[in-house]
Amino acid sequence: MKKLFLLLAALLPGLLAHSQEADRRGPYAEATFVARAEYSTQEYGHHLGNSSIYAFVDGGFTERLSFSVATHLLNSEPGDLYKYTLHSDVANWLDWAWLAYDFGKFQFSLGKNYIVAGTFEFDEYDCDLHYELASVYWMNMNTYQWGGKLTWSPVDNFRLSAHVSTSPFGERPFSSGLYSYTIGGGGEAGCYSGLFSFNFHQREGMTFMKMLNMGHRVNLGNWQLTWDSNYDFSAKKVPMSQLFYVTYNLGDHWTFTGKASLHTVGTDEDNWLERAGTDWFGGLVVNWTPIKMIRVHALASYDSITDKPSFNIGVTWKITL
Repeated sequence: MKKLFLLLAALLPGLLAHSQEADRRGPYAEATFVARAEYSTQEYGHHLGNSSIYAFVDGGFTERLSFSVATHLLNSEPGDLYKYTLHSDVANWLDWAWLAYDFGKFQFSLGKNYIVAGTFEFDEYDCDLHYELASVYWMNMNTYQWGGKLTWSPVDNFRLSAHVSTSPFGERPFSSGLYSYTIGGGGEAGCYSGLFSFNFHQREGMTFMKMLNMGHRVNLGNWQLTWDSNYDFSAKKVPMSQLFYVTYNLGDHWTFTGKASLHTVGTDEDNWLERAGTDWFGGLVVNWTPIKMIRVHALASYDSITDKPSFNIGVTWKITL
């Protein structure tokens, strides 16, 4: 498998030369910086929650050959970000860094990328999520992995992807010898949007975590209804996670979102989290955007694990250069 990745990497210079023949657009790039500061009564990094600094650079060498880099420069526990630089089982300061080549209705990308996860929760980036209202899968699985992805978009509102990458269950990329295989996609039709993925994450002993993930979303005027679901078929008693949320947009400056989640885990020893039972949470988030680059949020939630309410208040600042 490692030889396959090296072969694909060797082909990239040829793709670059071909893309330069196809069009004469020069290199271009856009940088975005995001700073988020918050205080949470639920302890994540000394009550600093998802406080972070991110940097994104997106651009291209030509119209067909593009790149994207996302870095997580600082969080509430910065030591771990850099300590696990060469790990694939834990997120680190480099979220993704990939090259993509477009040819016809296809796009091929190579590098560190996010695994197609088939839910709208995973479709959002980290700086927009709240730990108190994140599913157990989002909190515990590192979906940023090294590999290659082929995406087919036969029409504007549908896409299908195949992704081969390192596994989130391998401690070190490539040297662990563990890989993930994913087929997923999504599309839109009228007010409905849908996502799905079939994920096979290799674990030690040549076993696989076999997952089916689905996301459903309906937009009705100022209302948005979303249902995400995850099923793990590698266990005898199928663990599942259901996440429901309703969002209401009040004008251009206010957004109200209610979220609720139910996660059940089987009692057999080969379940992923090795903890039997049912966990749940629910909460409400209010976002105020006084100007385009600033968002202020306030959150209240309750979960069955801590068995107590949590509160969170913070601000996010984004600037694009």
